[in-house]
Amino acid sequence: MSEGAGKDHEDATALARARRWARVGEEVFDLLVVGGGVTGCGVARDAALRGLSVALVEAGDYASGTSSKSSKLVHGGLRYLEQGQIGLVMESARERAIQTRLNPHLVWPQSFVVPGFRGDPHRLGVMALGLWIHEAVSLFRGYGERQRLGPEAAWRRVPGLRRDGLRGALRYWDCRTDDARLTLANALDAERHGALTLNYTRFDAPSFGSDGAVCGAQVRDLLTGRDAELRCRHIAYAAGPYTDALPEAPGGGALLRTSRGSHLVVPRARLPVDDVVVVATEDRRMVFAVPWEEVTYIGTTDTDHDSPAGPVAATADDIAYLLAATNGSFPDARLGPADVLTTWAGLRPLIRDGAATAARTSREHQRFDDPRGITSIAGGKLTTYRSMAEEVVDAACARLRRLGARPGPCRTARVPLDPDLPPAPEPSGGRALHLWRAHGGGMRWIQQRMQEAAEQARPLVEGYPWVPAEVDYATAREQAMRLQDVMVRRLGLFYRVPDQGLAVAAAVATRMAALLGRDAAWVDAELDDYASLVAANTQPIRELAARASR
Repeated sequence: MSEGAGKDHEDATALARARRWARVGEEVFDLLVVGGGVTGCGVARDAALRGLSVALVEAGDYASGTSSKSSKLVHGGLRYLEQGQIGLVMESARERAIQTRLNPHLVWPQSFVVPGFRGDPHRLGVMALGLWIHEAVSLFRGYGERQRLGPEAAWRRVPGLRRDGLRGALRYWDCRTDDARLTLANALDAERHGALTLNYTRFDAPSFGSDGAVCGAQVRDLLTGRDAELRCRHIAYAAGPYTDALPEAPGGGALLRTSRGSHLVVPRARLPVDDVVVVATEDRRMVFAVPWEEVTYIGTTDTDHDSPAGPVAATADDIAYLLAATNGSFPDARLGPADVLTTWAGLRPLIRDGAATAARTSREHQRFDDPRGITSIAGGKLTTYRSMAEEVVDAACARLRRLGARPGPCRTARVPLDPDLPPAPEPSGGRALHLWRAHGGGMRWIQQRMQEAAEQARPLVEGYPWVPAEVDYATAREQAMRLQDVMVRRLGLFYRVPDQGLAVAAAVATRMAALLGRDAAWVDAELDDYASLVAANTQPIRELAARASR
């Protein structure tokens, strides 16, 4: 791997974690980033690329909160035109172009289809005009030809669409992503450029010197229970929906309106779409039906969620809403609770603006600067994470320069996340394409292990692309410390396998334990924890099924 501006990331074994933790007591960091979602990891990477000494702490795994629970779209902001958020549309289109150019394995073009029905709130003519305006505002940074389809052409393009009242469809291009791996790639590249990144490390409180300025923070290793004082000159809060709960939070802890975005997953055979199909709902929202290998996922909701504390899961009402919206456009599918494999839900950290509903609340972000040395960022969305991170680091650098630091300019719009990314395999590249999308340059490490030992190349689950070598890579090179890190965020069995990977979870946990120096009790505890996670996300399916049977 390329050395970049710092040492390459080390194997994430227990010994490597101990070495990381040794840095906590040995160094004084220019910047401590609190939060390991996509924005926090983007802040850490940006600052490290500018030459600052950086530490990042995350109480869970990287992307374990909102950043792995989005609709997995990097879009140009078409939906925000209706609310007049032209600046956000332009920013979104610019950031989308940067990501597809620099990181094509993580952000790639995807076709979208918007059907139009008689009586729809979004008439085709209005939508066509909106798409043209969207492309103009985006400076025509498109990925394919925009098309207007008549009723028959629309039905051929999307078989199963409701014929009654179908007036046609619009087809255009936007982008998809693997949100968890996009987040992880930022964390790994931050470390590649010298940052200290620590998952499962809780930020407890900032420390202030006699002059009232930030001088450090109290942190705890949640895997060992070890407490430490991490010395730093500046702190960046990038805690997403948990911002209000932080000590010294901006807005006095009442800044955010948290909105729950829920999704459900069905076998692709039950909803066999090739495009992302945009389904209009009775409450004038848009729901996406997104093809993803063997499955189609459907989302999202936009429901006020009062408390971000504790696990977040879809509700039976969320599932009923999404099924009803989808069946309205695909009546022959007759999707019901029995078709739903699993669900997921995340929280949007929206800035309170007095809007009547969560759906009407702005997706703009805001930055807050505490002169004592804390910069906070809140709001925003996945697509604009890089520019949000740049804004945070610009603000931190302005203060750090007064303290003697000499950071360079922002480089994240020019430097790819993976310096060793090989050329893309052919679209029909099978496992090679899977490894390239998931692991980028790390695919070489995995392929070498597959060649060295036949057992490393056998499928973890028959009929699916994952192999044992990927589990080893995630544990040894990607800081996977818990079973769910691998099953949900590194590999994604949770989303795509009908049993969420429960049948192979013991084998995965045992492989991880060997690399992490863990014992059988750890394996048992991890299996229980993962089974609980699966149960929490399938419980609303069972609840809705029970309602239907009454």
